Amino acid sequence: MEKSFNEFWEEQFKNGWGGKWPCEEVIRFVARNFYKKDRANTKILDFGCGAGAHTWYLAKEGFDTYAFDGSASAIERLKVMLQQENLVADVQVKDGLQLDYPSEMFDGVIDNAVIYSNRIAHIKSMYTDIYHMLKQGGKLLTSSLFTTNTTGYKDGEELEHNTFINIKSGPTAGGQTAHFFEDGEIEKILSEIGFYNIQVDILKRTDQGSKLVIEYFVVSAEK
Repeated sequence: MEKSFNEFWEEQFKNGWGGKWPCEEVIRFVARNFYKKDRANTKILDFGCGAGAHTWYLAKEGFDTYAFDGSASAIERLKVMLQQENLVADVQVKDGLQLDYPSEMFDGVIDNAVIYSNRIAHIKSMYTDIYHMLKQGGKLLTSSLFTTNTTGYKDGEELEHNTFINIKSGPTAGGQTAHFFEDGEIEKILSEIGFYNIQVDILKRTDQGSKLVIEYFVVSAEK
């Protein structure tokens, strides 16, 4: 069975990589869409949770929290963190192309800097699975979709159009796969799957004294 998980990430998490705090885009999305809901009965999936900053945040805020990642090391670290704070979440080692959550299970799905790190066929497959896993009216946040204006674009081995591996510079440098999105591309993918109310924001910043340009799409959509 085909997999999306790249062992590059297991090595990163095994060596302690991963942030502790949730990012602003995720907090804003959750607050806008779910803070006024019955949190204990609002199911949210952290899609590719890594070391679990967003899983921790969702559980601490009282949501019915689910999370998975392909890295066993990351999941083990997350379980320890949740246990230390007496927080509860359904956390499992899974591959993003081999999910077995029921259809129409989740009120929300959060992808923060996960799905972009794939070939385009896998990207479309994951968004299709998310669509089926969401309840009618459920919401998706997909963030850190790096654009073709980001440092590192075309600075690696090209696997297919706008998809590279072994990138030498920028936020996607290293052994990971990265697809860089063109204007209008993510809207087309999501709308063809069936999502509507697609809202796209663009964030751009520099890093390391302007040596790096980091530009990415933050996208919300509804089933």
